[in-house]
Amino acid sequence: MDIESELESSVGRYWKLLCVARQRGRQGPRIQGRCGFEMRVSIVSKSKPKKMDNKSSTSSRSPGDVEGESVAKKITVVYKTIVYDESVPDQWLDEPPLEIWDHKIIPLLSLRDLALSRTVCTFFEAYWQDKFSNNVLPLRVGNDVATIDDVMGVIEILSSRREYTKLNPFVVLLGQGEHQITSSWTNPDGNVRPTTLGITRSNVTFLGTGKDATTILGGFGIDNVENITFKNMTVTNTSENSENGCGIRMRNAKVELFDIALKGCNYVGLYIPGSTSETTVVATRCEFANSKYGAAVHGSLTSATFKNCVFNDNKYDGILGFDNSTIHVHGEGTAMHSNGRHGISVWNSGKILLHLPSHHNTFYNNGREDRYTMGGGTITNVED
Repeated sequence: MDIESELESSVGRYWKLLCVARQRGRQGPRIQGRCGFEMRVSIVSKSKPKKMDNKSSTSSRSPGDVEGESVAKKITVVYKTIVYDESVPDQWLDEPPLEIWDHKIIPLLSLRDLALSRTVCTFFEAYWQDKFSNNVLPLRVGNDVATIDDVMGVIEILSSRREYTKLNPFVVLLGQGEHQITSSWTNPDGNVRPTTLGITRSNVTFLGTGKDATTILGGFGIDNVENITFKNMTVTNTSENSENGCGIRMRNAKVELFDIALKGCNYVGLYIPGSTSETTVVATRCEFANSKYGAAVHGSLTSATFKNCVFNDNKYDGILGFDNSTIHVHGEGTAMHSNGRHGISVWNSGKILLHLPSHHNTFYNNGREDRYTMGGGTITNVED
């Protein structure tokens, strides 16, 4: 086993021991005597580079030394064995070098681990304050919280203790596999949307591991917040009944999507009903597929921008623009194909601006017209 692997293994065993010590300390009497646990740590020292003396004897040089060049850094690894003995006060804190705590033990701790460790002693309080204030502790679903339904409760608490911003958002990590949303969201109009997680705070980023790796079974409700970002996941909401079953339903909000697939939804992949304040969405390299509508955008205060996105195999339209909304479409990777009715459909003075050359193969294999307008809706090709 190499030094790094051996150290990682030792640190893992050491942290488990601390947890046991903490739990037993809560329960009552301390363990007496020595514990059989030993931890081998490596302390690395490096010599400073120096120039070779032109007058020094060549016999004193190693074969790789060249006159006038720096001597290679010398690295010395020293092993230290720590035997845990509870009769020694704070030994488990004091014995390991601070470098081991800073660079090996603390980085292994999640947000929940470090928060709970604060109850052990003030030693961990300083680490918590440093990590929390610098926002380097993402919330890991499945580790820090059991399910995605528990996320907003934690965000509400922590957002009351520090400020998150667009450049420094609260980050939620969603690992591989399926994440089922079982909660319901009641929007400001009093409508209850099942299997929908309501996003109630601004400046939150949901980060998956890839469209083919992280799947959200359910949808997101976003109203009166800004700087909400989704990256690298698939969202599918099969909830039935009327307008339920949206992947993302948003209003009076600002949202960004990167490498997201909104597909297999019972109603609309991305749905924006009429808003009462400025509402924007920017989607980059996203897929809108296998729903009734890929994206439906309503309202004069709403602007949607799609960059290199694909809208395909929806029951009706790839994009539906409605009621004076404005939609921008960019990118050579854009495609709207194999939809049951239209590639894009614009009604009631809605506007779609295609920032693509007229010869671009944007539409194909749709059931009816590729481009459909009515009631003063317009579709315009714009040469940027």
